[in-house]
Amino acid sequence: MRRLATTLMLVALAGALGGCETTQEKSAQLEKTAHHTRLAEHGLSIAKPSADVHVLGAVLIHGSEGYAAVVTLRNDSAHTLADVPIAITVRNAHGSTVFQNNAPGLEAALTSLASLPAHGEATWVDDQVPASGAPASVSAIAGVAPTASGPLPQIEVAGVHPSEEAGGGGGAGTVRNRSSVTQQNLVVYVIARRARRVVAAGRAVLSEVAAGASLPFQAFLVGSSAGSTLQASAPASTFG
Repeated sequence: MRRLATTLMLVALAGALGGCETTQEKSAQLEKTAHHTRLAEHGLSIAKPSADVHVLGAVLIHGSEGYAAVVTLRNDSAHTLADVPIAITVRNAHGSTVFQNNAPGLEAALTSLASLPAHGEATWVDDQVPASGAPASVSAIAGVAPTASGPLPQIEVAGVHPSEEAGGGGGAGTVRNRSSVTQQNLVVYVIARRARRVVAAGRAVLSEVAAGASLPFQAFLVGSSAGSTLQASAPASTFG
């Protein structure tokens, strides 16, 4: 009877210890979800620019589809950063502000970059800039971001090509999750360059890319991508 009780106690203890890691993982995901929920409810606010993340450039793209802001960032720290806040201000030709991405209710991908590698660069796209107010220019600020928990999952984008389904005005390809972590709400950013100048940009959102899996994507681009070179990236969105 004593042996049975001891065995049951060890089984219970093993179950508790085994569930501890799962609980921590769930806790981290819940914390991230809560952070995004707060942003959605109250809107983005950057009190202090990041000392680690620098804005290398911000351009406004205009096309028949509307407007898009393209921001290039560099992480000068030795750590991978997660959920990097990005605040943009769009002005008209007279310098008056016509749009900022700080309204409550915006999705997380329109106010932040999911991850930025140590000493790395990344391009972020907001393809939902309103046309009202005659936008003419855009500026950007990156806010303080937390260090990512765990190693950076390796996400590969391959086979990027013009999308015929989008009438030649889009980009398509395949995302490969080469990590052991399922990616949630993975954003694929596509930009088109002509003579080194960004002439079109867009994004696609994949709700889930399982560990070790590949999925096709298609992004509609704002701007004119004819005769350009397409580039795509998919910053890791979920860490182990």
